[in-house]
Formats: sequence, C-alpha cells, structure tokens
Amino acid sequence: MGEIFLARLEGAAGFEKLFVIKRIIPHLAGDSRFRAMLISEARIAANMSHGNICQVYELDESDHQLYIVMEYLEGVTLLAVLRKYSRQKRQLALGFIGGVIHQVAEGLHYAHELRDRQGELMRIVHRDVTPSNLFLTESGVAKVTDFGVAKAKGSTNTESGAVKGKFAYMAPEQLAGTEVDRRADIFGLGVVIVEMLSNRRLFQRKTDYLTFRAVMEQPLPDFRTHRPDLPEALIAVLTRALARDPADRFATVRELEAAITQVIGRPWTQAEISDLIRSDFHEELRRHHTEVSGVVNRSALRTMPTILESPSDPDAEDYFAFETSVEIGRTQASVVDPRDRLPRPGERDRLGWKPIAVVGGAAAVLLVGLFAVVHAVRAPSSPAAGADEPHRPAALTVMRPPEPYGDAIHARDAELAKCVAKPDEHLPEGTQAVLRIGADGRARLISFTPEQVDRSAVGNCLRDVFATTVFPAAASEKELAIAIAVRR
Repeated sequence: MGEIFLARLEGAAGFEKLFVIKRIIPHLAGDSRFRAMLISEARIAANMSHGNICQVYELDESDHQLYIVMEYLEGVTLLAVLRKYSRQKRQLALGFIGGVIHQVAEGLHYAHELRDRQGELMRIVHRDVTPSNLFLTESGVAKVTDFGVAKAKGSTNTESGAVKGKFAYMAPEQLAGTEVDRRADIFGLGVVIVEMLSNRRLFQRKTDYLTFRAVMEQPLPDFRTHRPDLPEALIAVLTRALARDPADRFATVRELEAAITQVIGRPWTQAEISDLIRSDFHEELRRHHTEVSGVVNRSALRTMPTILESPSDPDAEDYFAFETSVEIGRTQASVVDPRDRLPRPGERDRLGWKPIAVVGGAAAVLLVGLFAVVHAVRAPSSPAAGADEPHRPAALTVMRPPEPYGDAIHARDAELAKCVAKPDEHLPEGTQAVLRIGADGRARLISFTPEQVDRSAVGNCLRDVFATTVFPAAASEKELAIAIAVRR
C-alpha cells in the first residue's frame, strides 16, 4: 500500500537531518481504507516515545496525498539476519536471541501498557510482529516498526472481522477475525523466537491457505529437529507462548521475555548485538552508506529521486520451513472472462518535504513494492461458452480468459479448484479477481470483490495461485479482471 522515501530536513546555518517519509502509493491514495490505515498508524505511533519503537513525528497531506514522517534507521531487519544465517547454515547465539527479544519485549510491553491523557489503557495491539517489522540498528538497538495494522481502543482502522497482517505470524483468534488483545502479539513473538532458534519458518507454507491451516490445526513440530541443543525448559516456554488458546499463553510479553532469559542465561548487550550486525553485514552497510552519502551530496542537482539498494536484501530467497502434513481436497470451479472496471491510475504529486531517494528496508520501517504507473488494459469481450475449448474433465468447466492470458490461467485449473475444496467455503455470485501484471509476467497486486472474499481463506488461496502464475511478458504493466464462479 505504501512507498518510502529518504528525506532531508534543512535548517539554519547548514543544519540538516535525515528522516523517512511514507506515503500511500499514488494510485491507491484515494482509497478510504488505505487512508484510514495510515492515519491510524500515525495516531497510534504519535502517542509512543520509547527507544525500542520507531518514532513517528508528523502526519500531513500534500496535493491530497497523506504522508507520515518517521525516524531514519540504519541497519538491517531481523528478516535479513535470518535469511543470511539460513543460507550460510549458521545458528544464532542464544545470547543474541535473548538480547534482541529483551529489547523487542520492552518496546511491545510499553505499547501494550500505554495510557491516554485521561489515564485509560489504550489497549494497543501491534498485530504484525514479524522478522521484517523488527529492525536492528548498527548501534545494536532493536526497534519495533510498522504499526500500520495495529489496533487500539476505539480504533476504526479495520473492518469488523477483517484479517490483516501476515498469516504465518498471526494468532489463531486473529486469523478467525475475532477480537484480539496483547496475547496475539505474544503468539507472534513466539513464532519469531522459534524462527531465530531454528532458522526455519514455523508456519509459512507455499500458499496462504496452507499457512492458515498450519496455524489453526497443525501440531507444533519438534523444535529440536533443527536445534538439538535446546533445553527442555525452553521447549515448554515456546509451547506456552504458542498455545492456540490465549488463556494458556503468557499474560504479558515481559513474562515471556523473563522466562526466555531464565532458561538461556545472560542476554547480549546492545554493544554485542552491534558487533554482530557490523561484522556480518559490513559490506552491505558500507555500500548503503556510500549510496546515501552520494545521493545526499548530489540531491541539489537532481529533480527525481534515486532508487537505493537495501542491505536487508528484500529479494533474497526465503529461509526454509518446517515440514507440513496439512492436506487439501478437490472440487470444481469455473472461471470466465473479465469485465474491465479499473480507471487509469493518477500521476505522482510532489511532497512538501524534499525526497532525495526511494529507500529499502535498511533506512526505513516498511518493505514495500514500488510499481510503475501505467494504463489499465481493457479486456475483450468473452467468447461464446466452450468455443475452441480443449477437452477437459467433466467436473471442471473453464471458459477461456482473454488472450494471451488464457493458457497461463488454464494451466493452474487444478490448483484453483483445490482452493474451494471445503463444502463450507464458497464464493459469492459476482466474485471478481483483479490482477496487476508486471512487464515480467508476474502478478504484483491481486485483489477480490466482494470484500469478504479478499480477506477470506479461499480468497488468499486463489491469490497465491495467481501470484505464482507466470503470464506472458509485456512491454508495460497490465491490469486484468477475471470473474470467478463455482459450480458444485
């Protein structure tokens, strides 16, 4: 939903300070849901002032585009650390894990305990505690970032029953769309701890649907499979943190952190964490510093921002997952042609601050996709049902989408059918998928209407199939709308 810029604030006598600006991607700027999320993030974060939480300084609007100004951070995300250690088949020291969790727990506990000016508990829940939202600075400070899907008392940033965040780190009650409290963050932090210990994804699977099933149904694996030296007491702590019933978890993140520390011993200091980050990411950070210095020094001569590389390595392959035995069945599905309904995206407007670079995870608090602004493609009318159709099993009837996309979608018929395998999962009449397909043939943005499909398990399963479909390459980005119907 957003893009981030490195920006410089200039003052008297040569004063300057770097910040990060986050704004909604221009073609989504008019969407009330995204505006509400950005406003909620700014309002919640503006109430917080803690060394282990990324600071938000300003919410403003320029040319009808909302933006927030945030603290500039140099370092890497925890996700980058996990990826590197997984690729190199190394294990993180228990003291490092303890030191990071200690700082993260302090930040989260502060947010959970925050009170408003009337002294009432704000009941803030982050709801997206993941390795990509935990930032480790060069100086060894762990920062909780991105309160974009956070919830507070009286907050209206999400609809009732909506599921927002990353499925692999959500507590079961959050996935179910029910009311959540701080114990949902305890579950998310528990997942992060397991992944730091094992260098493996705990619940992440090939599709969101399978991930959902893993969180909700699959028994916890033997954590010592990939880390045999784990103490038995630590297994008990992790099992309690990951209990599916919130009542069985720790009551606060401080309780969880204290239990972890008691088992693994002295946590690393800030200086020791800094030493690891500077040592393991020396080359990436040096290259990033050079790029930032260059763009800051040359910014007065430039009229357009420069895209910077991120030390957090956002394009690296993910680390491994624990094995899964979750199975899904089959059913029938019918896909018919789209009806184009998307307007041409708007052009970018200038911000009131001075953006000097588009930045990645190392300098900011959100890893986002940066998309070219292009014309939407209008799909041709549907051919007659069954025209030029190859022979297919009687259980699956598919009408050809507009070329050149028909073959790519038909190749995934079996996987699309699996997404609606359960009898209690269905698609409302008039369901439509909208795909923004990049020039490389990959779907970048995938959404569904009506809205309940977009946030449902079956919608996420369909989204994963479309996301892994390879469409024909094109000269520019395209938009494709596909009407979907299920016949049982």
